[in-house]
Amino acid sequence: MESERAPALPYCLPIDLAERLVSHARDLPAVKVVLTVARLASQQGATAVPIAALYADSALRHGLRPAGTDRDPEHEITHAINVAVARGFLVRLRSSAPSGSMTEWVALATPETIALAQRDPMGLFPASQRQVQRVTLERPNIFALYEQNIGPLTPLIAEQLAEALERYPMGWVEAAIVEAVHYGRRNWRYIQRILERWATEGRDHEAHPRDQRARRLDPDKYLRGKYAPLFSNPE
Repeated sequence: MESERAPALPYCLPIDLAERLVSHARDLPAVKVVLTVARLASQQGATAVPIAALYADSALRHGLRPAGTDRDPEHEITHAINVAVARGFLVRLRSSAPSGSMTEWVALATPETIALAQRDPMGLFPASQRQVQRVTLERPNIFALYEQNIGPLTPLIAEQLAEALERYPMGWVEAAIVEAVHYGRRNWRYIQRILERWATEGRDHEAHPRDQRARRLDPDKYLRGKYAPLFSNPE
Protein backbone atom coordinates (compact mmCIF):
# COMPACT_ATOMS: atom_id res chain seq x y z
CA MET A 1 0.00 0.00 0.00
CA GLU A 2 1.38 3.39 -0.98
CA SER A 3 2.34 5.56 1.98
CA GLU A 4 0.02 8.43 2.74
CA ARG A 5 1.19 11.73 1.33
CA ALA A 6 0.83 15.08 2.99
CA PRO A 7 -1.84 17.34 1.44
CA ALA A 8 -0.60 19.23 -1.57
CA LEU A 9 0.80 22.64 -0.66
CA PRO A 10 -0.39 25.79 -2.42
CA TYR A 11 2.22 27.11 -4.80
CA CYS A 12 1.16 30.75 -4.78
CA LEU A 13 3.14 33.22 -2.69
CA PRO A 14 1.93 32.74 0.92
CA ILE A 15 0.44 35.84 2.52
CA ASP A 16 2.88 35.87 5.45
CA LEU A 17 5.87 35.63 3.09
CA ALA A 18 4.42 38.37 0.88
CA GLU A 19 4.07 40.59 3.94
CA ARG A 20 7.68 39.93 4.96
CA LEU A 21 8.86 40.77 1.46
CA VAL A 22 6.99 44.07 1.51
CA SER A 23 8.19 44.93 5.02
CA HIS A 24 11.81 43.80 4.94
CA ALA A 25 13.10 43.26 1.41
CA ARG A 26 15.49 46.01 0.35
CA ASP A 27 17.12 44.17 -2.51
CA LEU A 28 14.97 44.18 -5.67
CA PRO A 29 16.88 41.29 -7.34
CA ALA A 30 16.13 39.11 -4.29
CA VAL A 31 12.42 39.92 -4.63
CA LYS A 32 12.56 38.95 -8.32
CA VAL A 33 14.18 35.63 -7.40
CA VAL A 34 11.50 34.87 -4.79
CA LEU A 35 8.71 35.66 -7.26
CA THR A 36 10.40 33.48 -9.87
CA VAL A 37 10.60 30.57 -7.41
CA ALA A 38 6.87 30.96 -6.68
CA ARG A 39 6.07 30.97 -10.40
CA LEU A 40 8.27 27.98 -11.24
CA ALA A 41 6.90 26.01 -8.29
CA SER A 42 3.38 26.66 -9.53
CA GLN A 43 4.27 25.63 -13.08
CA GLN A 44 5.94 22.37 -12.06
CA GLY A 45 3.46 21.51 -9.31
CA ALA A 46 6.08 20.95 -6.63
CA THR A 47 7.52 22.94 -3.75
CA ALA A 48 11.26 22.80 -4.50
CA VAL A 49 12.73 24.37 -7.62
CA PRO A 50 16.19 23.37 -8.90
CA ILE A 51 18.58 26.31 -8.78
CA ALA A 52 19.59 25.47 -12.35
CA ALA A 53 16.04 26.39 -13.41
CA LEU A 54 16.55 29.91 -12.05
CA TYR A 55 19.73 30.35 -14.07
CA ALA A 56 17.88 29.17 -17.18
CA ASP A 57 14.71 31.24 -16.68
CA SER A 58 14.52 33.78 -19.51
CA ALA A 59 12.36 36.29 -17.62
CA LEU A 60 14.68 36.28 -14.58
CA ARG A 61 17.78 36.50 -16.77
CA HIS A 62 16.29 39.49 -18.57
CA GLY A 63 15.25 41.13 -15.31
CA LEU A 64 18.67 40.75 -13.67
CA ARG A 65 20.94 41.41 -16.65
CA PRO A 66 23.21 44.33 -15.72
CA ALA A 67 21.82 47.47 -17.35
CA GLY A 68 23.53 48.54 -20.54
CA THR A 69 25.56 45.35 -20.92
CA ASP A 70 25.27 41.95 -22.55
CA ARG A 71 26.98 40.28 -19.59
CA ASP A 72 25.60 36.96 -18.41
CA PRO A 73 23.45 37.65 -15.32
CA GLU A 74 24.48 34.43 -13.51
CA HIS A 75 26.47 36.37 -10.91
CA GLU A 76 23.49 38.64 -10.19
CA ILE A 77 21.16 35.65 -9.86
CA THR A 78 23.58 33.90 -7.49
CA HIS A 79 23.87 37.00 -5.31
CA ALA A 80 20.09 37.48 -5.25
CA ILE A 81 19.60 33.85 -4.17
CA ASN A 82 22.15 34.29 -1.37
CA VAL A 83 20.40 37.45 -0.13
CA ALA A 84 16.95 35.82 -0.29
CA VAL A 85 18.19 32.81 1.69
CA ALA A 86 19.99 34.99 4.25
CA ARG A 87 16.87 37.12 4.65
CA GLY A 88 14.74 34.03 5.27
CA PHE A 89 12.58 34.40 2.15
CA LEU A 90 13.88 31.16 0.64
CA VAL A 91 15.34 27.93 1.97
CA ARG A 92 18.12 26.14 0.13
CA LEU A 93 18.12 22.35 0.00
CA ARG A 94 20.60 19.77 -1.21
CA SER A 95 19.45 16.39 -2.46
CA SER A 96 21.41 13.25 -3.24
CA ALA A 97 20.24 10.56 -5.65
CA PRO A 98 21.04 6.83 -5.53
CA SER A 99 23.56 7.47 -8.30
CA GLY A 100 25.46 9.80 -5.96
CA SER A 101 24.65 12.97 -7.88
CA MET A 102 23.89 16.11 -5.86
CA THR A 103 21.40 18.82 -6.76
CA GLU A 104 20.74 22.20 -5.15
CA TRP A 105 17.17 23.46 -4.82
CA VAL A 106 15.34 26.44 -3.37
CA ALA A 107 11.83 26.71 -1.98
CA LEU A 108 9.68 29.41 -0.44
CA ALA A 109 10.60 29.66 3.24
CA THR A 110 7.40 28.60 4.96
CA PRO A 111 6.85 26.47 8.06
CA GLU A 112 5.12 23.91 5.83
CA THR A 113 8.18 23.57 3.62
CA ILE A 114 10.50 22.99 6.56
CA ALA A 115 8.09 20.52 8.20
CA LEU A 116 7.70 18.57 4.96
CA ALA A 117 11.48 18.47 4.48
CA GLN A 118 11.75 16.73 7.86
CA ARG A 119 8.66 14.50 7.60
CA ASP A 120 8.42 13.51 3.93
CA PRO A 121 11.23 15.15 1.94
CA MET A 122 10.37 13.44 -1.34
CA GLY A 123 7.08 15.31 -1.27
CA LEU A 124 9.00 18.53 -1.95
CA PHE A 125 10.14 17.49 -5.40
CA PRO A 126 8.51 16.95 -8.79
CA ALA A 127 7.39 13.37 -9.39
CA SER A 128 10.23 12.86 -11.88
CA GLN A 129 12.79 13.70 -9.18
CA ARG A 130 11.47 11.59 -6.31
CA GLN A 131 14.28 9.07 -6.48
CA VAL A 132 16.31 11.28 -4.12
CA GLN A 133 17.67 9.47 -1.08
CA ARG A 134 18.58 12.28 1.25
CA VAL A 135 17.58 15.91 1.63
CA THR A 136 19.32 18.47 3.84
CA LEU A 137 18.38 22.06 4.59
CA GLU A 138 21.41 24.27 3.98
CA ARG A 139 22.12 27.25 6.21
CA PRO A 140 23.32 30.39 4.42
CA ASN A 141 27.03 29.89 3.81
CA ILE A 142 27.91 33.25 5.30
CA PHE A 143 26.14 32.37 8.57
CA ALA A 144 28.07 29.13 8.89
CA LEU A 145 31.35 30.91 8.10
CA TYR A 146 30.69 33.49 10.81
CA GLU A 147 29.79 30.90 13.44
CA GLN A 148 32.80 28.74 12.64
CA ASN A 149 35.30 31.61 12.78
CA ILE A 150 33.92 34.53 14.78
CA GLY A 151 31.32 33.43 17.33
CA PRO A 152 27.65 32.66 18.04
CA LEU A 153 25.15 33.93 15.49
CA THR A 154 22.72 36.14 17.38
CA PRO A 155 19.57 37.50 15.70
CA LEU A 156 21.23 40.94 15.54
CA ILE A 157 24.37 39.58 13.86
CA ALA A 158 22.25 37.57 11.41
CA GLU A 159 20.40 40.78 10.48
CA GLN A 160 23.69 42.67 10.04
CA LEU A 161 25.13 39.90 7.87
CA ALA A 162 22.01 39.93 5.70
CA GLU A 163 22.29 43.71 5.34
CA ALA A 164 25.98 43.37 4.43
CA LEU A 165 25.09 40.90 1.68
CA GLU A 166 22.69 43.47 0.25
CA ARG A 167 25.44 46.10 0.15
CA TYR A 168 28.54 44.11 -0.78
CA PRO A 169 29.43 41.05 -2.90
CA MET A 170 29.29 37.83 -0.93
CA GLY A 171 32.98 37.26 -1.66
CA TRP A 172 33.82 40.54 0.06
CA VAL A 173 31.91 39.60 3.21
CA GLU A 174 33.59 36.19 3.30
CA ALA A 175 37.01 37.75 2.75
CA ALA A 176 36.42 40.35 5.47
CA ILE A 177 35.65 37.58 7.96
CA VAL A 178 38.87 35.84 6.95
CA GLU A 179 40.81 39.12 7.38
CA ALA A 180 39.35 39.61 10.84
CA VAL A 181 40.41 36.11 11.87
CA HIS A 182 43.88 36.63 10.38
CA TYR A 183 44.45 39.75 12.48
CA GLY A 184 42.90 38.25 15.60
CA ARG A 185 39.98 40.68 15.65
CA ARG A 186 37.00 38.38 15.90
CA ASN A 187 34.15 40.87 16.13
CA TRP A 188 31.55 42.23 13.80
CA ARG A 189 32.62 45.88 14.08
CA TYR A 190 36.06 45.09 12.72
CA ILE A 191 34.51 43.14 9.80
CA GLN A 192 32.18 46.06 9.11
CA ARG A 193 35.07 48.55 9.04
CA ILE A 194 36.98 46.37 6.58
CA LEU A 195 33.97 46.31 4.25
CA GLU A 196 33.48 50.06 4.54
CA ARG A 197 37.12 50.68 3.68
CA TRP A 198 37.01 48.35 0.69
CA ALA A 199 33.87 50.12 -0.52
CA THR A 200 35.67 53.46 -0.31
CA GLU A 201 39.16 52.56 -1.50
CA GLY A 202 38.72 49.30 -3.37
CA ARG A 203 39.74 45.77 -2.48
CA ASP A 204 43.11 44.59 -3.79
CA HIS A 205 42.85 44.56 -7.59
CA GLU A 206 39.06 44.28 -7.87
CA ALA A 207 37.18 46.90 -9.81
CA HIS A 208 35.40 49.43 -7.64
CA PRO A 209 32.25 51.38 -8.57
CA ARG A 210 33.86 54.72 -7.72
CA ASP A 211 36.93 53.82 -9.82
CA GLN A 212 39.30 54.76 -7.03
CA ARG A 213 42.70 53.16 -6.87
CA ALA A 214 42.58 49.92 -4.89
CA ARG A 215 44.85 49.58 -1.89
CA ARG A 216 45.69 46.57 0.21
CA LEU A 217 44.20 46.42 3.68
CA ASP A 218 46.42 48.08 6.28
CA PRO A 219 45.62 46.55 9.66
CA ASP A 220 47.53 49.28 11.49
CA LYS A 221 44.79 51.73 10.60
CA TYR A 222 42.46 49.66 12.77
CA LEU A 223 44.88 48.47 15.43
CA ARG A 224 46.74 51.75 16.10
CA GLY A 225 44.81 54.51 14.35
CA LYS A 226 41.83 56.55 15.44
CA TYR A 227 39.54 53.48 15.21
CA ALA A 228 41.69 51.41 17.58
CA PRO A 229 39.38 51.90 20.61
CA LEU A 230 36.53 50.34 18.66
CA PHE A 231 38.44 47.12 18.09
CA SER A 232 40.40 46.74 21.30
CA ASN A 233 39.61 43.62 23.26
CA PRO A 234 38.02 44.46 26.60
CA GLU A 235 40.02 43.20 29.54
